[in-house]
Amino acid sequence: MIDNLFLQVLGGAFLLLYSVRITGQGFELAFGAGMKGWWSSPGRSRLGGFGAGVAGTALLQSSGAVVTLLVSFAEISPLPLVQSLSVVLGADLGSTLIVQVLSFRIYTYAFPVLSSGIFLYLWGRKPKVRAVGQGLLGIGFMLLSLKFLSGAAGGMGEVASLRSLMMDLGGAPLVAFVWGLFLSALFQSSTAVMILLIAFTQEGVLPVSAVLPMVLGANVGGSSVAFIASSGLAADGKRVAWGHVLMKITGALLFLPFFAPTQRLLSLLSPDPSRIVANAHTLFNLSLAAVFFPLAPRIASLLAGMMPEKKEKAPRGKPMYLDRNHLPVAGAALGQVAREIIRIADMIQEMQELARQAVREVSEEIAERIRIMDDDVDELTREFKVFLSALGEGTLDSEQTNRAVAYIAIVSDLENIGDFVDKTLGDHVRRMAERGQRFSEEGAKELQSFMLEVEEMCREAISAFVTRDRKAAGNVIARKKAVSQAERDLRLAHINRLRKGMQESLESSAAHLDILSAWKVIASHCAAIAHNIVQIEE
Repeated sequence: MIDNLFLQVLGGAFLLLYSVRITGQGFELAFGAGMKGWWSSPGRSRLGGFGAGVAGTALLQSSGAVVTLLVSFAEISPLPLVQSLSVVLGADLGSTLIVQVLSFRIYTYAFPVLSSGIFLYLWGRKPKVRAVGQGLLGIGFMLLSLKFLSGAAGGMGEVASLRSLMMDLGGAPLVAFVWGLFLSALFQSSTAVMILLIAFTQEGVLPVSAVLPMVLGANVGGSSVAFIASSGLAADGKRVAWGHVLMKITGALLFLPFFAPTQRLLSLLSPDPSRIVANAHTLFNLSLAAVFFPLAPRIASLLAGMMPEKKEKAPRGKPMYLDRNHLPVAGAALGQVAREIIRIADMIQEMQELARQAVREVSEEIAERIRIMDDDVDELTREFKVFLSALGEGTLDSEQTNRAVAYIAIVSDLENIGDFVDKTLGDHVRRMAERGQRFSEEGAKELQSFMLEVEEMCREAISAFVTRDRKAAGNVIARKKAVSQAERDLRLAHINRLRKGMQESLESSAAHLDILSAWKVIASHCAAIAHNIVQIEE
């Protein structure tokens, strides 16, 4: 009998973990991009951020998933830390909603929910509809797992030794706390642990006196998801994760002096054991919000002092943010990739600035600096593609796969820009310097002006990538036509100088026309980057 019960509990627990996972994945695909927009909306107040956190977890069914998304978002375009902490507090409170619903013994509706999810997932025409179907499918499995676990718990109650072992937890709150923490850290989900507790308390196997310490432990252990995802990342992501962990631990410690009255309050609110689990979970996270929301600015200052932003230490040609230890956590790994893209873009920006200086001075030394930087970009790009290939070997959902493909395309465009700067301008400048040739004063000014226009276009494309601003990306795409027209006008102006027989124009003609063509192609690569940004956000 015990063997059968063990298998039933194990199967129910695995089904529960799977259901929590696919629910979060489905709703993240459907609403994840929108949530980032809610968090970063201009003028968003802290209270608005708190509300966005509640709504986000209500959709994803996992505060850990929301905080992990927030951590990865912080790696690309960090929100003010106070705002991020407000979102975290809202996410923790939002995680209590599904637990409240499941505590009402609604697992009899498992099959209607499953049927709805399967219908939308298999026959939905739009990706968002199919993603919602996957989320509903996960909720249906969640209800089904609760039914299995409740049946197994009832069987366990008939085994005297198992019942005695569970009852002993009621007299050992510290042991119950540790068990809650361990299970939540193991499952990487406090919601999953709450559903387990509901199943066992409904059948009277787990004593009510053990509920509060296990709920507190599960809440602390649930913060490990984002904490693990943030390790090895930049300070912005670490501060969010550490803030989450510290608020959970401090909140659990604050509950200790009020342990006995809290137990009585929970019993008065509802004598139903499963409702006690849900109410304990809600009361804890509501208390966290009440205590720490006003203190968020001070907590942010404390975290900023504890974890200052470190200056770049990695060599230019070596990745600074890519860490293979985070490959299993796709959201965090993609956040690292995005941060490395920005680093490559900064190097390209510096190469373009040097290119304008090289046109003005025709310096072989500047051309050599550009060549070295291009070699660094090429080496870093190779490391980048190897990392993304390894990430692709793991489990990526369709939205994450689209992001990974877009990131590879963006890096390839940046690498090509670097090659044009070095191979076209650098080679011509070196030859002209060896021959003692220079651009005409008028030609040099025209080239610098055109190069600056394209440079600003590149800067706007990267800014759109950082902010995920589709409108800004659209502006970059629209500028391509104007750049093409400017290139034609400057080419005609140069030809007119050739007709006048200007010596410097004759000597620099090949370089002048090649540089114009190269920067026109660079503008096309900037537009391609903008197109990929639009695709990421669709």
